[in-house]
Amino acid sequence: MARITAEQRASNKAEYDALVLRIFVEEGWDHVTYDRLSKELGIRKSTLQGYYENRLMFATALQGKILPHVMQKLDVNSSEGFIRSWFDAYWDHEDHVFREVVRMLVTSVVDSGSGAVQIKRAINQIESVLSNNIGKEEARKTMEIVFGKIIFIYMEQLVSK
Repeated sequence: MARITAEQRASNKAEYDALVLRIFVEEGWDHVTYDRLSKELGIRKSTLQGYYENRLMFATALQGKILPHVMQKLDVNSSEGFIRSWFDAYWDHEDHVFREVVRMLVTSVVDSGSGAVQIKRAINQIESVLSNNIGKEEARKTMEIVFGKIIFIYMEQLVSK
């Protein structure tokens, strides 16, 4: 197996990250797969696994790029405003990115178990912004409400299929 330089590895990772981001934004989290990426990039899945050891690691390509989009959709001034804006953004059919972020967060936690550290970090960032405005305890309760409701939405969607 040929070795590559650190610069080439960084360049490859940037290219792969850009594709992950594009697919995520255009089509959603379910379409970001080893198969899809390897076909579009013309490389083996094993090569991708050298950059992303598991599917959850594809989320690293989104870091710093998606959270600003999510936060602009949320009213962080009150618990009620946050909950309302969360579900308004979730059900917005004009812009599916928020819904895909939520899907990624929830499915990654469920699928990854102990590998959910990065996902927890993203959730904590949202909670931290909210807690700056409404306090830590109220922010935690609010996050529990929105994620609890999301779980019920997903259960209903699964049952109705």
